Amino acid sequence: MLKPLLLASSLLLVGCASSEQPKTVLWGENTPAQMERLKANDIEFTVEGDQLLIPQDQVGQATKCCT
Repeated sequence: MLKPLLLASSLLLVGCASSEQPKTVLWGENTPAQMERLKANDIEFTVEGDQLLIPQDQVGQATKCCT
């Protein structure tokens, strides 16, 4: 009886945790040159106003190619 309950609650927790969006960090100003460099290196980004945001786990890659 206890095993199915533990399994169900574990699956529920895993499902909730995986729906989180990755954290983003400010990368810089939204300029055509910055956007092209990020695109050319397959780095995801979003635009908020005049700022570019990239996923936190891609900061190292972006630093190597785009600075």
